[in-house]
Amino acid sequence: MTDANATPARRKWLPQLRSRWWTLLLGLSLMGNLLVAGLAIGVGLGGGPVDRIMGASYIQLIPRSFLRDLPHDRRHELMKIVRDRSQTLRELRDNSHSSPLKLAATLENPAATDTELKAAVDTFTTGTESLAAGGGAVVMEIVGKLTPEERKLLATAIRERAEKSTRRRRK
Repeated sequence: MTDANATPARRKWLPQLRSRWWTLLLGLSLMGNLLVAGLAIGVGLGGGPVDRIMGASYIQLIPRSFLRDLPHDRRHELMKIVRDRSQTLRELRDNSHSSPLKLAATLENPAATDTELKAAVDTFTTGTESLAAGGGAVVMEIVGKLTPEERKLLATAIRERAEKSTRRRRK
């Protein structure tokens, strides 16, 4: 007969935790594993990992997906243009911080005319020393080196990015 008060035998595959530290360590390990699994599932549901192409942020008009889909040698050739001009683009970005200060100085001047104010704003937004103008020059150089087929692929990539952006805003 079995004794009703007897404790059941411990299964052999369950570890005996003789210390509370083991319990803490196993709990932390479980949390870490669940975090990694959650990140992997999130990346899978989110459409894949975000690609990082160095310097691509300076050429915002060209989607990264277009550059990623190009053959390695061709992508390297086009990104060389960005790398060659990266120092100039960095200088433009650094100088763009002084443009608002020029606008502030113009605004403080009581004798400032509308033409001077417009010139201060244009220097920041569309002037030859603006970051947008520098990035635009790089984009024009890249587009100038594209074949007609690559231009069609670029147009498709731009449309896809615009549609994806529109879908995100609707959600």
